[in-house]
Order: sequence, then structure tokens, then C-alpha cells
Amino acid sequence: QAARAVLASLPKRTDEADAVLAKYFTQSVPAFRQAARAAFQPGQSNASLVQTSEAVHELLVSAVANFRALEFWLQTKVPQLSDGNNFGVEVQDFVIEKIKAARTQCMTHADGLSNWEWQRGLGIEKLGATKSTDKSTVETSESKNEDGTNKETKTKKEETTTKVGTKEGLDDFVLYVVETDVKQYVALEGAVRELIASYVRIHALVNLNMDKCVNPRGTGNSGGRVGMY
Repeated sequence: QAARAVLASLPKRTDEADAVLAKYFTQSVPAFRQAARAAFQPGQSNASLVQTSEAVHELLVSAVANFRALEFWLQTKVPQLSDGNNFGVEVQDFVIEKIKAARTQCMTHADGLSNWEWQRGLGIEKLGATKSTDKSTVETSESKNEDGTNKETKTKKEETTTKVGTKEGLDDFVLYVVETDVKQYVALEGAVRELIASYVRIHALVNLNMDKCVNPRGTGNSGGRVGMY
């Protein structure tokens, strides 16, 4: 089944999340703050953090799909209500709720990524970042003697210069934008670490309770209680 394949792939998904962690989160928070402050340019996005956000967002979207597939699979195994022999059903319900919680957590993290862009944009707006373009024309002339006749050649060249400026006295808003980036960096790292923990937890929980997840009442009607792992 497709859901069983998803379950079997969770260790691989964990490794992929570990790889993102190792690639994009090599700096301590103070080091990231210092680098973000030094690289700050009005009117420009934090390119490296945008790339990191996209990588984490891809992980989260994939995780939502994986957890949803597992959740739906186990929900199709839920038996009809009856008196007695319901412990396995309780275990099954517990596992489903844990998967649902992991999926909801990933969705919350994914939705929060766009909030960073909004908050950062507000800070840039307060800075009053503007672009100005100056154009100038340079004219040159050259005289040549061709066949005893004087000939003057004129050449015009247009030069364009673009400058980015901000209002003076708004250092606090620069710091605000930098701290917004720092907050995003911390949130992204936390989201990846929580995703890794969720993958490990769900993989173990479903596998250790597989019998009760797919056949919660077992094959008999003895009503015996079997422990949950």
C-alpha cells in the first residue's frame, strides 16, 4: 500500500531534514545576527535566508502530505463502535491523534513563513527605502582629414546610475529588520528540529503498535488488554 511505503520512507525523510539542518544552519544566532547586519541593504531581500526558507518550506509541505497519508490510512482501519474489547481502539485513536498533531504542527510552521516576509516588508517601508536613477549624456567629437577634407564626427553616450537611499535617523528600523531575520532563522531551525523529532516519533509509534493500528480488536473477542508501546 502507498501508506505503508510512506511509513517505510520516514527514516529517509529524517535524513533529508538532517541534511537541510547541516547545510543551512551552520551559524550560531550571534554570528547570524552579525552577518545579517553587515549584509543589510535597503530595498533588498536577505537572499540566503530566502533560500533557507524555501528549503524548509519544501520539507514541511512534504511532511504534511506524508502525515496526512498515514492519518487517512489508519482512519480507514477504525472499527465500528461496540461494547467491550476497545483497548486496541484506544491505542489506534492515540496514534492517529499523534499523527494529526504532527501534521498540524508542520502546517502551522509552513503558514508562518509568509509572516516573516510581511514583517520584514513593513520594516523596509518604514526605512523609506527609495531608488533614484540619474542619467547623463557625454558628447565627444573627433576631427579627421579624409582626402584633404576636414570631417568632424560626434558621438553621444548615455550613462545611468542607480542609487538606493533611506531616510536619516532610522537606525532602529534597520535593527528591527535584522532582528526579524534573526527570528526567522531561529524559527526555521526549530521547525526542522521538530520535524525530525516528529518523523522519528511517528515511525516508532506506528511500527511498535502496528497490530493495534490496523486491527485494533484483534482476531478474537476475549477482550484481553494488551499494552501499548
